[in-house]
Amino acid sequence: MDELFDAKTKNIKQNVYRNITSIQVSEDLFSDLTDGDKKLHQIAQDAEMKVKEHIPPGIINRGFHYSTSIEYPFKKDNWMESRYSDASFPVWYGCIEEQTTISETLYHMIQKEGAIEGIDEIIIRHRAMYQTHCQAVLIDLAGKENDYPKLISDDYSLTQQIGKRVHHEGHPGLLVPSARYSGTNVVIFRKEVLSNSKLIYYLAYQYDPRTQSVTVVRQDSVEQILSLDDLRR
Repeated sequence: MDELFDAKTKNIKQNVYRNITSIQVSEDLFSDLTDGDKKLHQIAQDAEMKVKEHIPPGIINRGFHYSTSIEYPFKKDNWMESRYSDASFPVWYGCIEEQTTISETLYHMIQKEGAIEGIDEIIIRHRAMYQTHCQAVLIDLAGKENDYPKLISDDYSLTQQIGKRVHHEGHPGLLVPSARYSGTNVVIFRKEVLSNSKLIYYLAYQYDPRTQSVTVVRQDSVEQILSLDDLRR
């Protein structure tokens, strides 16, 4: 593994892509308080608007986007085992290319849903695509998958060792080859290098387990933007 760390570093100052689970159906945030009473519901809405009048424009959205697209993976209760973490430390994943983040998340959705027996109808999952600014000097392992095929294999033993060492030594993160598409993933261990996250569009992943077919559609388009054949599997 030591030879891997002879890799060059790359100074990143750019937006990267991350897409996460999204709830697009409007929810009644006051339903538990008003129990269907229209008068109480209106009072609650009026009170909310009064509070918002004294908050500078954009503050609420900026806070929401930061907590959902940047901060969430770094919260202690959300640490989980993944390609570059054994769950003893947090890691944030993004991608240099939009197509790469779609391929990565689509693959994991298919694996998760496919493990459930008896499903014979189309599954639809909504996603939100974010752009997040990353400014950091990252260890660049992109392109090393030919010499180190475990970088993109389903055996995480090597990559978790890499992540543990890089995190322990205090480096902000890595550039690594995507296991699911011919692109580059961004692996971040320090949230301070991420900022200015903004929602750019919504996606719907439609998976038919009977035919093993998939469609990915942007909210603002009816065009399919990815097929199952595009994935490395």
